Amino acid sequence: MSKKNELSIAKIKDVDEIMKYIDLEWKKDHILSINKDFFNFQHENGENINFIISRNEDQKINGIIGYILASDDLKADAWTTTWKVSRNNGESMLGVRILECLRSMGHRTIMSVGIGIDTIDIYEYLGYSTGKLKHFFIPNIEVNTNKIGSIPNWLKEKTSFDDKKTKYEISKITSEELKNGFPFELYKSRIPYKDWDYFNKRYFLHPVFNYEIYAITLNGEILSILVLREVNFNSSSILRIVDYYGEEIPFGSLNNFFTKLMVRSQSEYIDLYCYGMNEDTIKSSGFIEVPENSDEIIIPNYFEPFLKKNIQIYFYIDHSLEDSRIRIFKADGDQDRPN
Repeated sequence: MSKKNELSIAKIKDVDEIMKYIDLEWKKDHILSINKDFFNFQHENGENINFIISRNEDQKINGIIGYILASDDLKADAWTTTWKVSRNNGESMLGVRILECLRSMGHRTIMSVGIGIDTIDIYEYLGYSTGKLKHFFIPNIEVNTNKIGSIPNWLKEKTSFDDKKTKYEISKITSEELKNGFPFELYKSRIPYKDWDYFNKRYFLHPVFNYEIYAITLNGEILSILVLREVNFNSSSILRIVDYYGEEIPFGSLNNFFTKLMVRSQSEYIDLYCYGMNEDTIKSSGFIEVPENSDEIIIPNYFEPFLKKNIQIYFYIDHSLEDSRIRIFKADGDQDRPN
């Protein structure tokens, strides 16, 4: 097998060439191929770019894998994003070698959210575990006409809003308040481990999306972080929980909070994609699992462009799925990004 292809961590000077490669080899007019500011926001890391690239004898890029780090730790957990090799690259296993190069860098965890169902066998052959996120939602029973999702009246009639006040205080938080008030170090064992730098960049400084970041506190102590995003479409709106971090018991007491948010914004529903959280806790907060392959209940995932269809989100990870430390959410990796 030829080893003429040279692998390296990308540098700032490689950005234009990587963007061109994505446009030609991955997907034309992909946001990472046409928006350099967003490309740098997602992948710039000091003098480096979070991509492994392969160059052939002519020094042309013929393979890439992008990644996003969950913290500033030396062995930070990493999500892979764009993984592509050119045809006729002269090396039958170049794609695997690029992925293995990333693994060899010492990251505690390598994973990806949003893999294609047709790639699952490949990841499992390479020794990774694969699974899919659970999808839940709470319908807003005060919205009579749904313009985004499909929610039958019989389901709304079975849904009731909890008017009990929770013992937890839920309020919006600034980045500085989060930095000084949340005990990130207590969650070093969580997979992935996310630190303040991650939350600050990913949500507070996002150049396109506006996220609402809430602190869930008890007796003045921040126990959990909740991240929401409102999506507006077709003269209507929905709310999406894209991340949750910290103690999970409080989540089961948030139905009143969620319903008030929906009523205030007149959103059709609030939804949640996740893996690893206790399902009883989720359902205690009023969430209903979205049935697979349902034509009656439809809670869309894609909005750019809009697709009125229930979508399964698959992932791979280099840990056993029996590892109780794993928590995966909608915004992990590059899932919650503009197209």
